[in-house]
Amino acid sequence: MPSPDDKKEPRSPEDVSSRPGVLAEFLDVDLAAEVQRMLLQIPRGRITTYGALSRGLGDDKTRSARWLGDYLHHHPHTGECPCHRVVRVGGEIGLHVSGSPQQKAALLKQEGVIVSSQGKVDVTHPFTRFISTRPLQRLRDFQLELRKQFRSVPLKKKVRTVAGVDVAYRGDGTAYAAYVLLDFPNLSVVHELSLSMPVSFPYIPGYLTFRELPPMLAICEQAREQQLLGDVLFCDGNGQLHPWRAGIATCLGVLLNHPTIGIGKSLLCGTIRKSEPDSSLELVCDGEDVIGEVISASPSSRPVYVSAGNRITLEDASRLARQSFSRHRIPEPIFLADRNSKRLKK
Repeated sequence: MPSPDDKKEPRSPEDVSSRPGVLAEFLDVDLAAEVQRMLLQIPRGRITTYGALSRGLGDDKTRSARWLGDYLHHHPHTGECPCHRVVRVGGEIGLHVSGSPQQKAALLKQEGVIVSSQGKVDVTHPFTRFISTRPLQRLRDFQLELRKQFRSVPLKKKVRTVAGVDVAYRGDGTAYAAYVLLDFPNLSVVHELSLSMPVSFPYIPGYLTFRELPPMLAICEQAREQQLLGDVLFCDGNGQLHPWRAGIATCLGVLLNHPTIGIGKSLLCGTIRKSEPDSSLELVCDGEDVIGEVISASPSSRPVYVSAGNRITLEDASRLARQSFSRHRIPEPIFLADRNSKRLKK
């Protein structure tokens, strides 16, 4: 157990996590409201595409286009809503909230849009001049700002406790976060915490941090208040092994100003190469940068991918992860937190 005499390391003035209101950047983002404002800007007789809407949100890679299609198919709808003006990039009419593509085509025809007999429209010049706060770009910029605060530093004291944190979701948007504190290295459970909270941010590839970070951060802050914060936290997700070097483990570690380790079940990015030609040690590299390591519980187990989250080196992260395997493919702190979060959502 952490001792009450343990002193917390002071946060530096430039640390993102020390600024008041730092979490408002993503806790207050309402993508649905922004989409509705953008829809009202599409002129009568014009069309736009899901990709153009995505870019209007600030998502240059249009990762949010699929979510937009699903949202517009099921969103709260009124007769004045111009969602029928959004079509697929190839000109196909696509789905409509009414469930009838024919009704969507009829609405477009009433506004003077030519719809071919094949059910397509001309998308040569879609409407793209959206006035938007570009929330997804702001979120990405925020995540990149957190990346700047990443520190790769050796652990300064003996690790006596480790903890795992994970989140599961119900279909109604409720997030269930689980936190498990274990003695180290014997891995016996010391304490378990849980909480639930509504999460409105949707699942969008590349922006998963902004869906999972609020409940993860809330439960870790709860653990800190009860003096139950493990010496090192394991996150079910990546740290530096991330296209932006700012996975969930890095963001959580920076905001907590605490050592974190990311554990990925699949390879998110990078290539695998041996540290030496005759070595069994496999590293994950992006160019000349080493961003992770491939480890496994046993020779017959599928591998997982460990990376530094924050305030820890990759060497320390890999060593602790290897020492935290028990009977499962993933390190015990992650396994237990994952199991508990799934139980909570039932």
